[in-house]
Amino acid sequence: MNRYNKMFLSLLLASATILFICGITTGMAFAAFQDDADGPEMTDEEYEAYEAEYAAWEAADKEADILKSGAMLIEFMQKNPQSTLTPYADGSFKRLLAKCYEEKKYQELETLAEQWNTFKPGDENIVQMIAASARELKHTEKYLWALEEMYKTASEKDKMNFAEEFVRLYKDMKNDEKYVEWTETILKGSEGASDIVRHYELFQHFSAKNDAAKTLEYAQSTLKAIEQQKNPPADLAKLLPEIRYSLNHSIGVTHYTNKRYDDAMTYFLRALRDKKYSNGYFLIANCLRQKGMATNAILAYAKAQLLGESAQASADDKSLAPKAKAEMETIYKILQNNTTVGIERRYKTAQDMADEDLIKPRD
Repeated sequence: MNRYNKMFLSLLLASATILFICGITTGMAFAAFQDDADGPEMTDEEYEAYEAEYAAWEAADKEADILKSGAMLIEFMQKNPQSTLTPYADGSFKRLLAKCYEEKKYQELETLAEQWNTFKPGDENIVQMIAASARELKHTEKYLWALEEMYKTASEKDKMNFAEEFVRLYKDMKNDEKYVEWTETILKGSEGASDIVRHYELFQHFSAKNDAAKTLEYAQSTLKAIEQQKNPPADLAKLLPEIRYSLNHSIGVTHYTNKRYDDAMTYFLRALRDKKYSNGYFLIANCLRQKGMATNAILAYAKAQLLGESAQASADDKSLAPKAKAEMETIYKILQNNTTVGIERRYKTAQDMADEDLIKPRD
């Protein structure tokens, strides 16, 4: 069910790389140097200074060691902020970044991008490069920082893609607060109301945390999302019966715990439509017993027992069968002067009875 857009960040980073590759070349810088030299007449001192600047830039640009070249280029720009060669030094540095990205030298890319961001903060393409390198190096905190910076200027549509990535990261980090926060951000989006997967993930999250109120909230919201999603993907559609069963059972248990027996039975019956399970019948029997509907309770216990003894019974169903039998016999004996004579007829009645008829008065 993990659906975050894996291509989204890659596309952003590729666009940043193209911008860097299209930067200023060494040949262009040399041509500019010649233009400046051939321009307004310089004094010998000015020409020597300009020639020294060019030599410093050229040395930095041609330095084979990537990290050393980057450091030299930044040093050049810091020392010569007004130089006509500064834009070319800028282009040289960004071509280094593009080279690192293309050659998958992610450690060098991260180091250079962070150096540039310290030198000239706020460049979106540089932040994208930090994100690219940090992601590949699994430097999660840096990756998160870069994503948060990118999120600030993203379009509303792109923000949802970022939110998907935040959810994935914080879930992996077991940061529950942030995981819930970003999942809820997605659910507030235009398609959030019908996002079955995200609603159900929060239901499972809060259920595991034993947060009854939030579990109930997201059980109900997931059921609403299922109603709104008219054409779910085929793989999700196959899972819907099991999902609906778990949601309805959970809501039923909440009502049962709070002694709202009619509401509890309604949801247990809904759960049984998607999955036959002994505990559903057993809990309905308990509700009927609490309501004083002894005859109905006997039949519900009988259904729980019969399912638990059937060939298709799950391990949980089988383990509940003896208890359902004991509860059924206890009530039956009370009604039949401490005897089980004729009890087999109740099994036949229960076997043939529709689940919905269990809660119709019989006493």
